[in-house]
Amino acid sequence: MSTPVETSPILTLEEIYSLYPDEWVLIVNPELYEELSVIRGEVLAHATERDEIYSKLSLRNGKSVAIEYTGAIPDNIVMIL
Repeated sequence: MSTPVETSPILTLEEIYSLYPDEWVLIVNPELYEELSVIRGEVLAHATERDEIYSKLSLRNGKSVAIEYTGAIPDNIVMIL
C-alpha cells in the first residue's frame, strides 16, 4: 500500500504574501492571469534565500511552477519579463 501524498491548500497570492512575508516561495500548479502573474496556487516550499528555492525545483514532479518573492525586491535583483 502506498503512503498518501500530503497536499497543501490552494492559497491566493494575497494569502501567500501574508503567510510568508519577505520570503521566496515556490508555487506549484499556479493559476495565472493573462500577463502570467499568479492568482493562486499550492506552496511547495518557502525560504528566505533564493538559492534554497531553486534547489527545491526537483520536488515539482513535472508540475508547472512559479516563484514569487513576497518582500520588497532587493536592489541586486534584476527582473526579466
